[in-house]
Amino acid sequence: MKANLKFYEDKSQKIIADLAKYQRQSGILSFLRFVSFFGTVALIIAGYAGKMPVLYIVAGLVFSLFVILCIVHGKIIDRVNYLNELSKVNLSYIARIKGDFNELRNIAVKGLKRAEDIGAAKNRLYGKEFDVPEHDYCADLDIFGKKSLFSLFNVSETSFGRRRFAGSLLNGHVSGFTSEELKVKQAAVSELCSKPDVLMDYQATARAGKMIKDPKILLEFAAGGSKTKTAANVMAIIGIAIWLSVPFAFILFPEYGTAMILTCLIINFILWIAGRAFNEPYIKACEGMPNQVRTILRLYSILENSGFENELVVSLIKGEDKSKSASELLKELNSVLRLAALRSQPLFALILNAIAPLDFLISYLMGNWAVKYGKEFPSYIDKLAELEALMCAAQTGLVLPQSSFPEFVESDDADQNAFFDGKDLSHPLLEHETVVSNSVKIDKDIAIITGSNMSGKTTLIRTVGVCTVLAMTGGLVPATGLKLGRMRIMSSMRIVDSLEENMSTFKAELIRISGIVKAAGDNRPLLFLIDEIFRGTNSDDRTEGALTVLRKLSRPYICGLMTTHDYAMIDKTTEDFNNIRYYHFSEFYTDTGITFDYVLKSGISRESNAKYLMKLVGIG
Repeated sequence: MKANLKFYEDKSQKIIADLAKYQRQSGILSFLRFVSFFGTVALIIAGYAGKMPVLYIVAGLVFSLFVILCIVHGKIIDRVNYLNELSKVNLSYIARIKGDFNELRNIAVKGLKRAEDIGAAKNRLYGKEFDVPEHDYCADLDIFGKKSLFSLFNVSETSFGRRRFAGSLLNGHVSGFTSEELKVKQAAVSELCSKPDVLMDYQATARAGKMIKDPKILLEFAAGGSKTKTAANVMAIIGIAIWLSVPFAFILFPEYGTAMILTCLIINFILWIAGRAFNEPYIKACEGMPNQVRTILRLYSILENSGFENELVVSLIKGEDKSKSASELLKELNSVLRLAALRSQPLFALILNAIAPLDFLISYLMGNWAVKYGKEFPSYIDKLAELEALMCAAQTGLVLPQSSFPEFVESDDADQNAFFDGKDLSHPLLEHETVVSNSVKIDKDIAIITGSNMSGKTTLIRTVGVCTVLAMTGGLVPATGLKLGRMRIMSSMRIVDSLEENMSTFKAELIRISGIVKAAGDNRPLLFLIDEIFRGTNSDDRTEGALTVLRKLSRPYICGLMTTHDYAMIDKTTEDFNNIRYYHFSEFYTDTGITFDYVLKSGISRESNAKYLMKLVGIG
């Protein structure tokens, strides 16, 4: 599968044209609103000054036109906002295809003024909130950060979707998913890849709805909501029933008819005050959830109308109640919230509740919805989160020059799962047009990689790690082919000291390596990635320490890659081990400098360019 840059470039032109059209319409409607409003005022004044009641009727008609224009204009403004977000989404795809992380950042902060908003937008892009310093491979494989897997592939704009995708990157290797379950995910991802328009529509809708925070109030109400009390229902019935006395009063005692209306208003006002203790929890819930309910409803509507056929995708879209779709259930709640919006202004709330027991009705409808559907509502959020994680997993196929679905080894035998065979692997965070791909195969053995500084050793083992992480999400990998087992991934690459914890670089590395060695005793498939083992100590200790580690990791259910410049250690491995493969990188020297081809080759390299590099920077 390959990225289609032209699709997004053409899409960009269409969005620009649509935006121009709707912005023109918005300007015209804004002018007409202004004219109709002041026309209404002018007609009322003229009618009053000229004692011409007919102008009041005309003013009412013009005001009705003003209301209609406001409604239509509001929809046009919503469309403009949506298209602005769709433009950002589309431009983000173009930036991802080009591997332009600076442009991704610029798009994320576009239009923001306040420093805290800009910082929050960058953090959402980078996913730093999900960073786990002591994780098996998080820091080493650039899972989060400015130039990271998360910033490149995350297209989820909801808090729960982002969290699910981050979790799949961090925990996919230990999730317990079977190979068959991962195949099911791959089929879902394949269909998602075939519908980029749907993914963009979904993402722009979530952005326009500002779904950056958890729908906490909605979830809490759904989980704990209950029907209204009997006393509250009785008060509501009284508030409605007393109005039946008004027509009788006008018929039997016309002189008291007006007084009876006033009495009904007063009684309903008293009932409203008395019922606040019953209704307040429901009314407060209504105030905190309209935007998110409306947005989630729109997201489900997009998914339900997109013609998905994949069994997993369809099962995630459908609600638990098979007689109704998720959007139908949400429409019921959204209707109640629209009713609640009528009393959003305190004066309106007073007037409306004096006329009828509106708060009682809202509370009754909210309680019924919570009891009928609330318990299953968290599953709707969970399903959306899973769908969004799958959308993110599809990005490899949509933004990289070359990708394919990995094939997993089918075996319950741990020994058979220590396997990795990748064809034309490339690192997705490197320049897409110039990145060099390599093929690597390890089968219950260890690959030791040698070569000069900057030749590509570390990048290679990161590439193997990244491809394995992406494979475990159920998505595509940047390779023409990959077959691998279900393995835990552990690494020791970016080692830093800590003044606060009084920890040297060597001690920090020892802790990382000891974690890998400890995991080796679990009798579970393991892929390890170790860069320049024990670089922080003297040569003799480094050699003996590395050999000890290799002996402990030489087990049939473990495979891994290790880079090193320790040729004394390499010489001993050729004598004492029969499960080690040797690869190397090389370089070429010319009169003008040094050139790397970044092509992995079999065998051992004993070349060193340290003196040459030192000379280039003026040392030596």
